[in-house]
Amino acid sequence: MQKAAPVISIRTRRASPMRRQEAWLAAALILPSTLGIVIFAVLPIAASLGISLTDWGGLSRPNVVGFQNYAAALQDTRATSAMSHTLLYVLLAVPTGVLISLTLAVWITNLKAGWLRTVFRTVYYLPMVTIGVAVALLWQVLLAPQGLVNLILGWLGVQGPNWLGSPSWVLPAVAVFSVWQGSGQGIILFLASLASVPKDLYEAAQLDGARPWEAFRYITLPMVSPTVFLVLVLSVIGALQVFEAVLVLSNGGPGDSSTTVALYIYKTAFTFFKMGYASALAWLLAVILIALMVVQWRTQNRWVNYDQV
Repeated sequence: MQKAAPVISIRTRRASPMRRQEAWLAAALILPSTLGIVIFAVLPIAASLGISLTDWGGLSRPNVVGFQNYAAALQDTRATSAMSHTLLYVLLAVPTGVLISLTLAVWITNLKAGWLRTVFRTVYYLPMVTIGVAVALLWQVLLAPQGLVNLILGWLGVQGPNWLGSPSWVLPAVAVFSVWQGSGQGIILFLASLASVPKDLYEAAQLDGARPWEAFRYITLPMVSPTVFLVLVLSVIGALQVFEAVLVLSNGGPGDSSTTVALYIYKTAFTFFKMGYASALAWLLAVILIALMVVQWRTQNRWVNYDQV
């Protein structure tokens, strides 16, 4: 004889007054930060997307023009030139910055005296917390035709160029400044990553007769490869948006030889008052930036080692 199925009574559990108070308190605590994100991030992004579809000049009444600004940007030779300058700057600054940061981090880690490590960590991180405009003005003096850099090159028998006045040398000069200013962040990240590498790996390699370069190639580099990827991604994002250094050091000159995309967007918006067109340029830059990030993310499995972290 088949037994009857048991009757299951379902009771709705109501939250206790203390639970409800905690929920309201949590909502009240996260409300200011949520409003801040919405007001200062989400709404401006949405507004810029809407402005990019208009011919708004900042003070005039906007008229919807559809995708005309995007079509004009793709045919704008100055925008194309600014993008080529930006990509050249990325190629100059990013690999150099990552290589110098990793080299200095390894050197600081291998210092015997602990106080020296502290001193050099502070010295190399100092440009990161210094006002960018102030140090850029200082470098403008150093890179002048009769500045300290050319004076030192003269002592070595090399005639220094007009760094900021030559179309061929202005972008390398800006890249050198950016590497000097931004390498501190990479050094700090690499120092933290190097501190997590087990020392017994180096001891075993030393017993096997490995040379310092082989220990770096087969132990250090694979172990810190996730940090190399992180620094590389952050460096590419920062380099594609380079603005302050170019504005102060060269203002995009001579001519347009150092005008980057960010500087071109700024001048289009606040010098020529073409807010709609500038917003379209900004969105095209965002698309390029996202595409590069996707490529970096999809190719990381070929050289980043997460198994030993």
